[in-house]
Amino acid sequence: MAFKYRKKKITLYFDKQNKVEKYVAANVLVGSINYKKLCDEVNQRTGVHRSMVDVVLKGVQDVMIAYLEEGFSVKLDEFGAFRPAINAEGQDKEEDVSAHTIIRKKIVFTPGSRFKAMLGSASVELFGDGTSTTSGSDSENPDEGGNSGEAPDPAD
Repeated sequence: MAFKYRKKKITLYFDKQNKVEKYVAANVLVGSINYKKLCDEVNQRTGVHRSMVDVVLKGVQDVMIAYLEEGFSVKLDEFGAFRPAINAEGQDKEEDVSAHTIIRKKIVFTPGSRFKAMLGSASVELFGDGTSTTSGSDSENPDEGGNSGEAPDPAD
């Protein structure tokens, strides 16, 4: 298996006068698999009927959401773990920290052993020839909604 990347030119604007251009490797997705296709593939590999796969996956999702809403981390053995998380603005004084300083709520996935093994053995190869251009700001942080250098997931 190989991760595909392309060369991408980015422009960072630290302020109105300072602009810095850099080149980075950006992830390329070659497609997406929808939910129906995923259920069909599980059916083909396991012999479990597609409707049963659907029921089980939706049940797992419902239970996971319930536990995540309560503040639990949900561990799925070799698959990995999901946990609720937040990003918040920093404050100078402790008394200024409140729910209003939270800027993002998210679910963090930590891959399990099989995903980690896949990542460890995966190669990386250039996809196509050209470079593309994008611009951003000094606050480009993947956890804060900035451009993380990855192509958006078409399944989203």
